[in-house]
Amino acid sequence: MIDLDTHSATFVWVLGLLADRGLIQGKRTGIEVTTLEANVAMRSIVRRDTGEGYEEFLCGLAKASGIETSTRENLARLDLKCKKRTSNKEWKSPVYRDTRIAKMKDGRTHLAHKAEHAVHLDTGAVVAVTLQDADLGDTTTLDLTLCKAVETVADLVVREAELHPDSA
Repeated sequence: MIDLDTHSATFVWVLGLLADRGLIQGKRTGIEVTTLEANVAMRSIVRRDTGEGYEEFLCGLAKASGIETSTRENLARLDLKCKKRTSNKEWKSPVYRDTRIAKMKDGRTHLAHKAEHAVHLDTGAVVAVTLQDADLGDTTTLDLTLCKAVETVADLVVREAELHPDSA
């Protein structure tokens, strides 16, 4: 894995090559959004306020409801009775700070990332990539990705003006 600065420099360099070959022209940009399941189990989440894990939380609920021995079966039953068990306000991944609890397209709930790609529609060149909170709707997060795409294209225009000061 490479660090963010190296990735950014490489991305800008590749876009420069595409611009030099006339592949970043036109005015149409599309945004593609992908929600990706994180490589971390939901059972690893911890409470934001106390830091306790989900199983510890269920054991506390069991004890509060009068269940002395917290067997797997008792905890599973208690887990099913909880209305809304997980929310991003109360729970987080202790390892991956940028993951969010999100409902996937197939209806399952997972810790996830959401990547947005701004794509130059005439050539298919990716002009911006952002990582968004997976629990937010697409219409909420598109602005940041679109702004990043505008910045990138503006930087390419400045670069072209510096490389070819005599051309229109």
